[in-house]
Amino acid sequence: MSQVFCGFRGAGAHGTASLVVAAGLVLGTPASAQAPARDWHISVYGSQWVNADLLEIPERSLTVGLTREEAYFVGFGLSRAITPPFSIPLPGTDFAFRGNRLELEGQVLRHFGDQSHWEGTLALLFRTGQIPLFGGLSVNFAFGEGLSYSSEPPNLEGSFRVEPSRLLNYLSFEADFTHASLPGVSIVPRIHHRSGIFGVIAPRESGSNYIGVGLRVDFR
Repeated sequence: MSQVFCGFRGAGAHGTASLVVAAGLVLGTPASAQAPARDWHISVYGSQWVNADLLEIPERSLTVGLTREEAYFVGFGLSRAITPPFSIPLPGTDFAFRGNRLELEGQVLRHFGDQSHWEGTLALLFRTGQIPLFGGLSVNFAFGEGLSYSSEPPNLEGSFRVEPSRLLNYLSFEADFTHASLPGVSIVPRIHHRSGIFGVIAPRESGSNYIGVGLRVDFR
């Protein structure tokens, strides 16, 4: 993911022009002129455990400061848009962020390596409209909030003071990259986060962070 963003920043005048065009399209173009909204999509993922708090991940990813455990998962996700596209007005202006959707997503994941169990998640996602980049490439961003349940207490979660919990809060963060030459197919870098919400539903020090990538196919 960082390579994609770095390539955009390094594109010079062409990259700046692309950014201006993208902003204009997202803020000022009628929703009907954007790419057709998805109704369903299926995804397959592969991810690895990273030794970082959630807020540390962006900086450490850019500085190559992430360390990892030999813990992985592969999985399958199914998502359904539950609202039509909607706009979010920019206060004090005539512009709006267009093409946003709410989705309901369920996943089934199989963990292996230093921990071995099944995991299921159910989450509500907010997804932005499509943002044109350059050369036919475009992206949207999504944030998900829900619950995660593991088939047994994960070996690596918790600490010597805290027993791992099966049921935890679940957050997801992703960027969905699509190219015009292959509409309906996306590459999806993604962060998968489990936690006790600072002790609200499980003791502090519960949880984990995984970083991975998925392949997604849309059904419109």
